[in-house]
Amino acid sequence: MKTSVTKIIVGITLLIGASAFAAEQKTPPTGTGADGKAVAGENGKAGRETSGKVETARSANPKSESGGKPGEKPAPATVEGMTFMLKAPAFSPRFAQTPVALVNDDPILMEDFTDALGSIHESVDTKSEKKAGKKDYESVLNRLIAARLIIQEGTTMGLDELPDSKKTIEDFSGSSLKEILKRHQVKDLKPDEKTVEKLYNEAVKEWKIRSVKFDKKADAEALEKELKAGGKFDALADKLIDGGKVQGGKTGEFVKPKDLLPQIAFDLSSLKAGDVSPVLPIGPAFTIVKLEDTRYPAGNAEAMEAARAQALGLKSTQKLYDYWESLKKNYVKINSKLVNKLDFEAPKPGFKKLLQDKRVVAEIKGEKSITVGELAATMEKKFFHGVEDAIKLKRVNDEKLPALEDMLLDRVLKMEARKQGIDRSDEYHSANRKFRDTLIFGMFVNKAVAPEIKVTNGEVEDYYKEHIADYSSPEMLKIKSLVFARKGDAEDAIDKLRKGAEFQWLQANTAGQVAANSPGLLDFGDTPLITRNLSEKLQHAVAAAKSGDVRLFVSPEGYNYLLYIKDVIPAKPAPLAQERKEIAEKLFGAKMTKSVADWGEKLRKASTVKVYLVDQGK
Repeated sequence: MKTSVTKIIVGITLLIGASAFAAEQKTPPTGTGADGKAVAGENGKAGRETSGKVETARSANPKSESGGKPGEKPAPATVEGMTFMLKAPAFSPRFAQTPVALVNDDPILMEDFTDALGSIHESVDTKSEKKAGKKDYESVLNRLIAARLIIQEGTTMGLDELPDSKKTIEDFSGSSLKEILKRHQVKDLKPDEKTVEKLYNEAVKEWKIRSVKFDKKADAEALEKELKAGGKFDALADKLIDGGKVQGGKTGEFVKPKDLLPQIAFDLSSLKAGDVSPVLPIGPAFTIVKLEDTRYPAGNAEAMEAARAQALGLKSTQKLYDYWESLKKNYVKINSKLVNKLDFEAPKPGFKKLLQDKRVVAEIKGEKSITVGELAATMEKKFFHGVEDAIKLKRVNDEKLPALEDMLLDRVLKMEARKQGIDRSDEYHSANRKFRDTLIFGMFVNKAVAPEIKVTNGEVEDYYKEHIADYSSPEMLKIKSLVFARKGDAEDAIDKLRKGAEFQWLQANTAGQVAANSPGLLDFGDTPLITRNLSEKLQHAVAAAKSGDVRLFVSPEGYNYLLYIKDVIPAKPAPLAQERKEIAEKLFGAKMTKSVADWGEKLRKASTVKVYLVDQGK
């Protein structure tokens, strides 16, 4: 969706007060024009070029720029030194760290804004993207500002200093080091085209098969015996079908392996075109299948995309495995003799004793070695119900090598990531900042917002009544039809049916009916149809119909339908007791959203918020 989001915010411009964040950015501000050169306004003020003119940018109210509403034209106010207009590509890495707003001098960055905007538009269709983006981007930024204010309040409360919070943040920091390192190893990989082709062919493969089904295994084995003696499958199968002794078709049809029973697909996978399977059980019956041909339809874009993703995943996995093996070779020395001898299930010395064992099972160049005790402690954590029970079940020693491998991975990858400077990168700090912010926001909501929210039984009942259609099975109709070329013939048939003629008699004896294979005919089938799923004109034709009613419907194709409403299955509400929990959760979520917004508004009134986004269309 990156492309569509870029289209949405193509008109977004940053209004930047140079003195405000020159100090923060530690770099001199520069304004750029369409040619990439600096643009200066009169008296040294930076501006933006507009039809050959230079428009001077003015800063907004320092308390809440644009009156706290992103997109409004900045109101006249004290100028914070030199300001300039900057048209910033939303997804350019060069602008990812550029502030789009300051919340009590804490910047909301361009990457925060585009991430939030992109998540909103992931499910928006391309026809409405531009319109929706124009409408939504201001509210997106306001929500980011409210969230940042709540995070700051949570930090003031010391939520990030709680022991559990500090441990969670520390664990994530270590994990992000490893994940970024691994991501760097595979970022430039491209899928192997031969693997893509193989995976694609496997996904779209279709077999042309012909089969016969027997009720008795002995009869199937009799055909198998004739085939082994040199008999031809087609001739023998045709004879059995003509004699009514088996079920089956006389021509082959293409099927996808996934649409067959797994055991049938497995047995056919080893056949070549022209081969015949042995007798195969299918439930209580038996079958013999002939594989006539295999084809690989081209042009399946979805299957090709999936094949490329799978091929890239396989290549990435192999690349990471090779990378890890090279790191182990360079940094790790395992005491294999000691590891093989360790028995964590033996009564002596016993697991508790091994927890204190200082012997080294693995040395890591440039990092702390791993001891028996540390390995035992790691293994102990894997058994949530206690290591004693796992010892009795002889399951502990099986975890010895996987646990050691996990510990080595953790220490070596973190060490290598630090050597490569990942812990000093914007990517690392951004990931950790976002995680910390998300954690604090969630904790604040759980501690300060959620406890105050109540949903009463009355509110649930009122919502249920107001939205009863959402909690009802839909109205359905059973419809039979006769189709006529002339409207007059249809009206005559309707009149006869209303006077007591039988539908079946009219179907068999009424002239003027359209041939059943005419193009564009509606097929009402034998099963009930959901009324709301019918076309708008058809819904109008059957509106308020009762069982036994007859209606006329003229289709856009010009066919004249006699619609006999055989049965009406009315909508039926689900019991409130069945829907109560879902409704309560929905109402709670709505109240939570409003309460968070209210908190944001309250905090904003007591804060300094500066917005640097300007809607060029205003």
